[in-house]
Amino acid sequence: MSPMSSPVVALFFSLFLLLSAADAFNITNILSPYPDFTTFNNYLIQTGVAGEINSKQTITVLVVANGNMAAVSGQSQDAIKKILSVHVILDYYDAAKLQNLHAKTVTLTTLYQQSGQARNQQGFLNVTHVGNGPVAFGSAAPGSNLDSVLVKTISSQPYNISVLQISNIINIGSISTTPPSPPAPGPKVSPTTSPAASPPRKALAPAHKESPAASPSNPSNATAPSADTPAGSSSNPVADGPGSDNKSSAVSVTSGNYLLASILMIFTSAWFPLTMI
Repeated sequence: MSPMSSPVVALFFSLFLLLSAADAFNITNILSPYPDFTTFNNYLIQTGVAGEINSKQTITVLVVANGNMAAVSGQSQDAIKKILSVHVILDYYDAAKLQNLHAKTVTLTTLYQQSGQARNQQGFLNVTHVGNGPVAFGSAAPGSNLDSVLVKTISSQPYNISVLQISNIINIGSISTTPPSPPAPGPKVSPTTSPAASPPRKALAPAHKESPAASPSNPSNATAPSADTPAGSSSNPVADGPGSDNKSSAVSVTSGNYLLASILMIFTSAWFPLTMI
């Protein structure tokens, strides 16, 4: 090995480190000097999208000013992350490159497509430049429109990172950019069914009350126990006792009267002849 080989290797290694340091970027630091993008920058940090941007070698970030971020507020953190990921293009596009499209539309791949969660072309953007008009952006998902336009360049490190301001948040199909409407509350369904079900129960209640009232009117139920009991049974002291006592007293009274009358007749027959002497 020549004595010059070691210094040469060290030199190339130092140049490699310098080039790597020069290529490195930090999206948070790039946006920090711009107060108009504090909301967008904070969302990048909170959702972790900033770290994913910084890990790329070539990237384009479409940022939106604070005044046009209202469409994202109120969304869940997961939804915000998906929306911001669509605003990160996995290639380098500065303003000059976009303006040279010359009336043709290109489809660009975004960070959201790389996540594997995109459906129905949600992870792609359509970009077009027609005539002297502005460069327009829109979701490639079916039914989407070119609903955002290029405003200006914020920062550019050629072929590494390009930060471009666009007019507003790009609407991405089923990834809603407005707070979802709350579902219909459950209690509204129960009141409609409970009144309909309650009247039959109220109507049936009197019918059950009438059945006990009808039973006393049936004589068979009241007389059945007395009909089965014999009239002369000794087990019924109320019916048999008074009748037998009355008959005995009547016979004794009749016999006494008859005897008294007989004695009076004999006495009279004997006394009458004596009066004639």
